Amino acid sequence: MTPDELKIVRRAYAKQITAAVRVVDERVETAFAEVPREDFLGHGPWPIFRMRKAYVPTPAADPVYLYTDDIVGIVPERHINNGQPSLHAFLLSQAAPRAGEHIVHVGAGAGYYSAIMAKLVAASGKVTAIEFEPELAARAKANLTAYRNVSVVPGDGSSVAFDAADVIYVMLEQPDRRISGWTGSMMAEGLSYRLRPILGLPAAIGATCTFAERCSS
Repeated sequence: MTPDELKIVRRAYAKQITAAVRVVDERVETAFAEVPREDFLGHGPWPIFRMRKAYVPTPAADPVYLYTDDIVGIVPERHINNGQPSLHAFLLSQAAPRAGEHIVHVGAGAGYYSAIMAKLVAASGKVTAIEFEPELAARAKANLTAYRNVSVVPGDGSSVAFDAADVIYVMLEQPDRRISGWTGSMMAEGLSYRLRPILGLPAAIGATCTFAERCSS
């Protein structure tokens, strides 16, 4: 498939995933249409997550297979995934980041959703992408080189220092072990931010819990 053909596929994918969750924000749709998912998921074939924590490989290494509303394994042997696109389209529309704002993305994985956030805040905004797993943080940093408004920080999102944020977006694997004691508040430049769960589906999406919140001091 040619790059121009993939652009058409990506635009259709963006329309489908936003329609699935009734998102009418054209900025969210455009961000999903402009960021190539294959740039963040390594070489195919790719492991697609199915029920009961099983993965099925795509039929071939053609990126067209990534433009479905499916969860894709990043480190499948540990059930670390690139999450469901429609879920993240919904959460991002709820958080409603604007151009010029600062998003702190905790649990950046390989960087795909950090790149989408970078599109939403535009060149005048910035994204701080925090990733606990050192190997994933290194992958995210390499994958996000072209996104100059993204800074990748390896470390624990509960203790890494970051500038005051407009939106905090949290994606946790195995939240039962890491959520206790810090999801109630996070500190940045003396401001305390409350995090509330918009949606947590640990049984359905491989022990992942996602939070998104617009911050207030």
